[in-house]
Amino acid sequence: MAKLAQVATARQAQLKDGRRLGFVEFGDPNGKPVIMFHDLWGNRNQSHPDMNILKSLGVRLIGMDRAGYGMSTRKPNRSFMDIVDDTMLLSKALKLNKFAVLGYSAGAPYALACAYRFPQIVTRCAIVSSLPPMDDPQGFKAVNANYSRLFQLAQGMESFFRLIMKGFFWIDGRRDPHHYIAELTTSMPAVDQTIMHNPLVFKNRADMWDTIRRNGSDAFVDEMVTLVKSWGFQLQSIQTPVDVWCGEADAFVSPMVSQRMADYIPNSTLHLDPQAGHLILFSHWQAILDSLVNK
Repeated sequence: MAKLAQVATARQAQLKDGRRLGFVEFGDPNGKPVIMFHDLWGNRNQSHPDMNILKSLGVRLIGMDRAGYGMSTRKPNRSFMDIVDDTMLLSKALKLNKFAVLGYSAGAPYALACAYRFPQIVTRCAIVSSLPPMDDPQGFKAVNANYSRLFQLAQGMESFFRLIMKGFFWIDGRRDPHHYIAELTTSMPAVDQTIMHNPLVFKNRADMWDTIRRNGSDAFVDEMVTLVKSWGFQLQSIQTPVDVWCGEADAFVSPMVSQRMADYIPNSTLHLDPQAGHLILFSHWQAILDSLVNK
């Protein structure tokens, strides 16, 4: 079983294979546990800046660094189920008998994998602005064209992709991390730019990007290589209730992805907002968590 170690303001679980798993807890320490899977550019600290929402809902939010992110040791050639195994070891270390899962963007497939693998333990699952299965060529067509090219390189030219990302990380590492996040913000639709203009949201994103840069490009590429692999399960096989959240103004992932996933998942509820974008996680934070813990 994983052993816990206190490190700064966050914590680590010592895994049996020698790796460490970083995580942090927010909200009500005695509340209903929700394990969150961050997006491609995130880490354990990804959350809404208003912590009072967690406390008012009685939520104990547990943010976990996937292998290679934040304080978690890198695990080359990892699969979706490797992350599921890490999650279950963490839940045992925290003595959680049952918990809900929340996956945002690139974190959504991991949340679904947990729901599929442990239907008796995962009480409910929420996926927000989910990526599609990227081992299917149709998946590349459903994401932003720039990211589609990166995913295709990760799938078909991994060694070359690693060289490209090393160069990008070296160049970007010579400037303030806020610059890249500011550039990323300008490419977003107006509804998402409004959310990013919240200083606390912007700072959180910039801090997470800076951590990713310091961990190095290989860990980031590991994540993208994992995302273009098979998820290892069929959506039709998920027994856990799933809430599917998406915005029609999403410029990163087509909302059709979430709509089709909701069609395939047997016990799912689609929450589609015509006015929301990819950052619906923040605009609908309270509703997402309320559905997870109060249904």
